[in-house]
Amino acid sequence: QISRKKSPPTSFPLTFCQEMSSRKSFGSVGPGSPMAEHRSLTASQKREAARVERICNALAEREGVPPWTKSLLVQLGPLLTTLLAFIDASTPVVMSAIAAAVAIWNTLPKQAITALYGLVLCFFGGHYTVTLAAVEAFRVSGGERVTQCIRDIWTDITNVRIANAADNKKDDDHDGKLDVDQLSSDKALLSRKIGLVLRTVDPDRVIQALGGLAQAFAGVLATLKVQFARTVALAVSISDNLRKPAGVLLTPVLAALIPPEYHHWVSPIISIACKVVGMWVAWLLARIIATCHASMIGGLMAARAAMGLANQMGWVKVTVEDSMLDEAAGWTLCVIGAYFQLSSGFSLPFPLNVVLLPVSMVEWFLTWAVTWFD
Repeated sequence: QISRKKSPPTSFPLTFCQEMSSRKSFGSVGPGSPMAEHRSLTASQKREAARVERICNALAEREGVPPWTKSLLVQLGPLLTTLLAFIDASTPVVMSAIAAAVAIWNTLPKQAITALYGLVLCFFGGHYTVTLAAVEAFRVSGGERVTQCIRDIWTDITNVRIANAADNKKDDDHDGKLDVDQLSSDKALLSRKIGLVLRTVDPDRVIQALGGLAQAFAGVLATLKVQFARTVALAVSISDNLRKPAGVLLTPVLAALIPPEYHHWVSPIISIACKVVGMWVAWLLARIIATCHASMIGGLMAARAAMGLANQMGWVKVTVEDSMLDEAAGWTLCVIGAYFQLSSGFSLPFPLNVVLLPVSMVEWFLTWAVTWFD
């Protein structure tokens, strides 16, 4: 019975978010907010940017590195510096927001949590079919262990950042110049930083954490493959049957467009295109079915939980068993939720598409992994 649906769990790694939000940055020290501190270290960050570029140059100069990789590594230095600076400044803010949201979530009544979960299913069950299924599989298969693995990896990352900040300030010969800026070559700087990482990290902890994450991902992926076996079979069937006509039609076109020395890429390009088309068609049909089902389940769940909460708070005297009000409200939500998802073609409107972009990326990755990863 839909009315007997269990409410989603309220547990969440709140302490982890609180730990991360309490840190001003990855190993940075000193007073002030993360953003203010980030702005006050402009000169230091410029020196760090130069060191990152030198390390990338040293990697590019290693023997056996393809020419295109060398160019990529040279251009990667400024990008890495900008990315690290952004993460350094934004992580405490993001973690503080998550910790506050989780604290509010954990104070809500179970009926309110059930109602919110039902609304998510009703309005986003088709958008994030695989992600919601993965969350449930993750919860059942032991999410606390994965949380501990993430915490362990985060600890080692933080330790490396702290050690790197200290190493960048060393002046062992007391000549007024930083030792890292006096290294004779980029390779010497690379060797110094690699040695710092090897001395700082706990290899046993990192290996166990990475192994735990890999096992968790494999377990969730196996569960999803069983759950979406029909969709995967349809995607593979479409791809296989589309390969021959696509090869006949596209091979001459691609051969004319692509230079002769790259003609060996024609067949892989066609194969990947067929897989993309097969996956898109199969998952579109699966999302349509999932939308109808999730909208029905979520709408009724939200309506019945809301009525239960209203009775619990003393706002109304009508129960689910004595009234059809929950059915009317639930089916109304079902129609609205299904229309919202189907009419948009499973594309979110602004600003939801920006706010939920990380979730959308996870959904895309999981969809591809479930379909094609063996």
